[in-house]
Amino acid sequence: MIRRILTLLGGVVAAAALFSAPAQAADTADVRTYTAPSDSVSTLAWSDCPAARMCIFANLNGGRPYGYFASGDGDLADSSGPRGLNNTTESVWNRTSQYWCFYDAGGYNNLIFIVGPGVQTNLVPGDRNRVTSLRICP
Repeated sequence: MIRRILTLLGGVVAAAALFSAPAQAADTADVRTYTAPSDSVSTLAWSDCPAARMCIFANLNGGRPYGYFASGDGDLADSSGPRGLNNTTESVWNRTSQYWCFYDAGGYNNLIFIVGPGVQTNLVPGDRNRVTSLRICP
């Protein structure tokens, strides 16, 4: 009886682990997910990023110019969001508890990578200078 209960609980835990990542990550096998801070970044350059915001930086190690977001921006190329950040993102800091999805087209199209909660990192070369829209993952 105890063995049967432990087996059942193990299945529940395994199922919960499968569904804890954002749905977009499971649908797109070639999308990179940043889930741990990089060891190569300095915290000194990131000081302007406010708490509870997703910050994107146009240079490595949190270098300026930068922008920060509470929910996202459908098109960094238009005039409604921060200017000068379209296709310039090289580093990010997710100071929220949400997963953020990054796209290389306006209107949240063509998912390129996902950034997990608390991650502060330089992007790998293939992800740099490609971001045109970003939002909390649906």
